[in-house]
Amino acid sequence: MFDVGFSELLLCFIVALVVLGPERLPKLARTVGRWSGQAKVYMRNLTTELDRESRLMELKKQVEEAQKLLSEQAQEAKAGVEKLMKPAQESIQDARTEVEQLAKDSDPRP
Repeated sequence: MFDVGFSELLLCFIVALVVLGPERLPKLARTVGRWSGQAKVYMRNLTTELDRESRLMELKKQVEEAQKLLSEQAQEAKAGVEKLMKPAQESIQDARTEVEQLAKDSDPRP
């Protein structure tokens, strides 16, 4: 992130020592260390959350693709069943008509 070498860090320390004095410098160092730790924790949490969100988006995409595939297969199966049912229904209707006709023809009532 920041390219701070040892010499730059030493220069900052010397300037802080001159400006703040030896009494306030340890307190400042603790405060800066605490802020730095909090920033690291925040960045780690942010990275974890972004990774989790990325995985969630990928899983959601996979689920949508699976649903689309299942829907297509269901449509194909439905079309196949309907294709097979049409001749069967016609045969049933023809048989029904024949039975009704035979029933009329063999009916002994005048």
